[in-house]
Amino acid sequence: MDRLPAHVVVERRDGRKEVFLHRSMAVISPARVEIRGARSTIILPVIALALAGTAGTVMAMKGGAIPFWALVGMLLFCLFAVPLAVMSLIGSIAGAEVIADARKGSITWQQGYLGMGIGTKELVPFDRIDHLEVTIEGDQPDRWRGETDSMRQFALVLVKKSGKRLLMANVPVPPSGQTDGMDRTLAVGNAIAEIAGTTVMLPEGWELVEIDTATGEPAPKPAPAKPRTKRSRR
Repeated sequence: MDRLPAHVVVERRDGRKEVFLHRSMAVISPARVEIRGARSTIILPVIALALAGTAGTVMAMKGGAIPFWALVGMLLFCLFAVPLAVMSLIGSIAGAEVIADARKGSITWQQGYLGMGIGTKELVPFDRIDHLEVTIEGDQPDRWRGETDSMRQFALVLVKKSGKRLLMANVPVPPSGQTDGMDRTLAVGNAIAEIAGTTVMLPEGWELVEIDTATGEPAPKPAPAKPRTKRSRR
């Protein structure tokens, strides 16, 4: 956790770290990594609750002056919108899409229905993980007349020993920002790999380079140590 690159990590007040992904973020602690929806996912359930509250107020104050069909429509809207909005709001605040938990020894994928991080969709114990893998799409000139895509799609994938592949996170970036996309994806992958006791594989053509945080440039490789000559003593 201490080795996460500082330029992609946000320090939280509670001591945990955040890495922003695509419409989601990874919340990292020493024994747990949560990939949850971005804070903006709270907007839709709040709007739904506000509309339901407005409809309820109108029905209570002007129920007798509203046509019957309108009353039925508003009542049905409230019956469906309120429970879904409340559950979505809870999921946006406290739910997560993917959870890697060292105490439980497993990685869990939540249902994520309508923004709700509730209910288990997939559970993978650590001992069934073969490796984690970072993939990239859009960098090969084979999409349209030899041209590359205008976006680079980085993805963090869990590969089980059975060969099944499970998507954990996406990071789309423009071509000029693909280094940042790789750094964010790899930071989350390394944090999960450290908890799960596995490794992260990079796509072909990529290699790890140590960066000087002060300059942002690749750190110079240390010079090889000179061989010591043994002197005979009399």
